[in-house]
Amino acid sequence: MSAKSLAVPLPIALVIVSFLCPTEFSLYIGGLRLPPHRLALLLLLPIAIAKMVTNRDQRFRIFDVFIILYGAWTIGVYTSHTGRDGFVYGGSLALEALGGYFVARAFVRTTEQLRASLKGVMTGILLAALIALPESLSGRLFTHEFLSQVTGYLHPVSIETRLGLTRAYGTFDHPIHYGTFCAALFALFWYAERRVTSRRFKAGTLGFATFLGLSSAPMLCLGLQGGMLVWDRVTRGIAARGALTVAGIAGLYIGMSLVSNRTPIEFIATGMTLDPWTGFYRLQIWTHGLENVWANPWTGIGLDDWQRPWWMVSDTVDAFWLVITMRQGIPAFILLALAIALLARAVMTRRYRHADRHVRQIALGWMMSLIALSLVGATVHYWNVLHAYYFFFLGLGGWIADPARAQLASFKTGVAVGAVSANGLASKTPEPISPGRPYPARGFGQTSAGGYAGRPYAPA
Repeated sequence: MSAKSLAVPLPIALVIVSFLCPTEFSLYIGGLRLPPHRLALLLLLPIAIAKMVTNRDQRFRIFDVFIILYGAWTIGVYTSHTGRDGFVYGGSLALEALGGYFVARAFVRTTEQLRASLKGVMTGILLAALIALPESLSGRLFTHEFLSQVTGYLHPVSIETRLGLTRAYGTFDHPIHYGTFCAALFALFWYAERRVTSRRFKAGTLGFATFLGLSSAPMLCLGLQGGMLVWDRVTRGIAARGALTVAGIAGLYIGMSLVSNRTPIEFIATGMTLDPWTGFYRLQIWTHGLENVWANPWTGIGLDDWQRPWWMVSDTVDAFWLVITMRQGIPAFILLALAIALLARAVMTRRYRHADRHVRQIALGWMMSLIALSLVGATVHYWNVLHAYYFFFLGLGGWIADPARAQLASFKTGVAVGAVSANGLASKTPEPISPGRPYPARGFGQTSAGGYAGRPYAPA
């Protein structure tokens, strides 16, 4: 295997670096603010689309189409609400979604490229943690303080302490963003790494880095993935474990409903957070946010302020799925949910059929991370870097859902060889069959050649 095949694809490296660049490095063009990650995606998106159009080893699938439709709807809805300002804002969101997704989708096409890309992300997490650690211990947000003096751009930050430590920002816009960036791909990292020692080191690093943000949602994201990893290990080999899992979750939900004066959702929101008030407030956000959704189901409220009780002073909507539905309408939620569901279905379908056990494990890890990130999206809004990062993660699953032709051929061959091996045939060289000679008693042996593959939204 060449060193080139193990290197991080250059576009992926550029995107990872852009995720780590502070918002103070934004470029202003004619009143339009372009943070580093948007600038990188603006340059790389056309290249990614061109690669997908011209490359014979990949094609547009139905989930790609729904992602594109979601981006188009986003631009159209905001434009219809507020004209030019809406077009700029909607275009920024669409750029982050389409850019993050298609750059990963186009340039990560093999197991080696995925593992190299994950090494790049891990390097970024280590760097982010090294910057966050002194902030957490000292109580000073060094990065934003220094860059505000250099650039003149004052990013809104606040000093918050929990457990005697300061919530670190690092280079990110918010501690929740920093923490989620570190925690998001925990299960994917676990299964992509073959060596046990490296797995444990990365798990410890991700856990420590996530903790420095002192945010409940990223820790919940980490905990969910850890729980799924343990459950996968414990139930391995048990028949119908999927049905068993669903039954167990349903039983736990019913049990909690019977013994508690709060619903299970209320208990989790208020009892499993570092700050119970935060959990209670988020429940109120959902309660009143859904009222806005039912009042404006088709095109949402756009950039207008949402209706809520007078005591809810902040316009913050800490819920990614609620923000999309409330501001862009129910069709936007349906388009995105369908895209993710179809992508996940394709990934899992290929997983069950793939000949390479390591790829099957990676697909399972990707699915666990997807579940955790999507659930956490009910209590955190993904905006700016985190918004693009979420779609970048979705794109990382594209090579499994839509394998290259060479991989597909290898997959088909592997299935054939595996099937023949089960009958004890592939391990032996097939005997030649001459005219007039009966077939060998063991039947035909098949060779590989003949085988059967924080915030409601950020300013634009």
